[in-house]
Amino acid sequence: MLLKCDVCGCEFDHRRAGKCDCGYGCGGGTVKCPQCGIHVDLPPEIYDKAKNAFDDNTLYARLEREFNMDK
Repeated sequence: MLLKCDVCGCEFDHRRAGKCDCGYGCGGGTVKCPQCGIHVDLPPEIYDKAKNAFDDNTLYARLEREFNMDK
């Protein structure tokens, strides 16, 4: 899905964008513009998928998988 940066106007595929490193606990709901690095919110159509992927990669989730503690 193509996203457009509000700051520089760059149109980019969300899969080409950088991962969020904002430190504000957005939970993977934003991506970084590849041109200027500003965080862009994901649209609702792909937000849930990105959030689930982010949640699956947290330290706690990885430890659960490592020690077979999945519910």
